[in-house]
Amino acid sequence: MKFQLERILLFSDAVFAIAITLMIIEIKPPHLEHGSTFWQGFSAFLKLSPIIMGTVLSFYLVGLFWYRHHDLMKHLVNCDGKFLALNLSLLLAVAFIPFSTAFVFENEPSPFPLLIYNMNYAIASLLYYKLCSYAFNPNHNLASSDVSVEVSKMKRETIYSLGVYTLTTILAFFTPLAPIGYAAFAFQHKVVNRK
Repeated sequence: MKFQLERILLFSDAVFAIAITLMIIEIKPPHLEHGSTFWQGFSAFLKLSPIIMGTVLSFYLVGLFWYRHHDLMKHLVNCDGKFLALNLSLLLAVAFIPFSTAFVFENEPSPFPLLIYNMNYAIASLLYYKLCSYAFNPNHNLASSDVSVEVSKMKRETIYSLGVYTLTTILAFFTPLAPIGYAAFAFQHKVVNRK
């Protein structure tokens, strides 16, 4: 069974890596005319700043999913068909992240693209929660030992993440600075690991 779990982990890692790589590919360098001045180059680069910031943010958020996925996998000793299906569903949501990142950060600030972006992450968060809930259910015999601490942490992570996505979506209807709400993820570790 160890071989099967390693295959799941390797495949999952590949999807996470491809999603992150596709985001950077979305950033197209500006084409400057021959003889362009420093300021023309600087201005063209500044126009890319929203998609660069979006890529950095999404890299971090996909990295969180990758980290949590690895945290889940270290507790598993077995897998079954339902676990595989749930894992694939999570990976599908992750695979859409490069699209939703480009959609929101390559357009003028607008609530609809931000809604799509946040829905993408909210769905991925819920699928991760469902995957962990299934894997940690003692009736399925997938986890190696008592994982009650991990279950509690997973619930707090999911609730926190959904709160941030909801907050930024609501803020988008009032201000183009709504993505600043993602700064709340900088405090997630302290909030989620609080006893």
